[in-house]
Amino acid sequence: MDGVLFIICVTIFRMAAAKTENKSVLLKKIDATENLVRELLVEVDKLKSEDKLQRSQIAHMENQLRVQQQRSTHLEKLIRKFTAYTRRKTPLKTENSPVLTPEKQSPQTKDGRSKNRIRRAENETPVAFFAKMGSHLDHAGIHQTFIFEIVVTNVGNAYNNHLGVFVAPVAGTYVFSTTLVSSYHVNAHAQFVKNGKAITTMFVSGGESGHDTTSQTIVLQLQKGDDVSVQNLDSDKSFYGSSHSTFSGFLLQEDYTSSVVVGK
Repeated sequence: MDGVLFIICVTIFRMAAAKTENKSVLLKKIDATENLVRELLVEVDKLKSEDKLQRSQIAHMENQLRVQQQRSTHLEKLIRKFTAYTRRKTPLKTENSPVLTPEKQSPQTKDGRSKNRIRRAENETPVAFFAKMGSHLDHAGIHQTFIFEIVVTNVGNAYNNHLGVFVAPVAGTYVFSTTLVSSYHVNAHAQFVKNGKAITTMFVSGGESGHDTTSQTIVLQLQKGDDVSVQNLDSDKSFYGSSHSTFSGFLLQEDYTSSVVVGK
């Protein structure tokens, strides 16, 4: 009888221990599941934040692209207006045009000095270029020249897309424009350079906004052989390519001061 009671007691004890063990395992599984859910929620919040940031960056770059397109359209309008103006100003030669004598070509002023009229055809040498940066410029050094290697327009072949340098083929007044886009979270300075000397300074503040852009348009009086380029000003800076950064310019008016004076 005592043996039977002992066996019953042992059986009951084992059943209670098994229930306790099963409950402990179940609690551990519940804790593990809760931890996994919390980790998943954190990851979802992180993905939402990254998605929001990327959408903001895309919207910013789309806005900068629209600005650049507007500037390009404005520049094209200026070129068309100037071309139409030069055509109106350039006299047409006809068979019935009278031949002017030196006296008529060089009338006297009140103080006795002669006015030498120089025959000229404005913009005899057409010069215009537009290039864009295809590859990103990473870890640029101080005074490193930007290479805008994709040439869209190069009338007169004055722009060298291997060196990123424009060399004036004739003396005259030129217009240059550039747009630069910084890499992600990069603050940097750049500058227009004429014959190795800084002309202007530009700044992009991508460190605060993610990406940033800067643009400048300048007018320079150049002699034949003068060169113009765009350079990075700081150490170890990166800029965005993919046709976002551009460099362009054209000859506004050729300098004819060395032309032959009619009547001399």
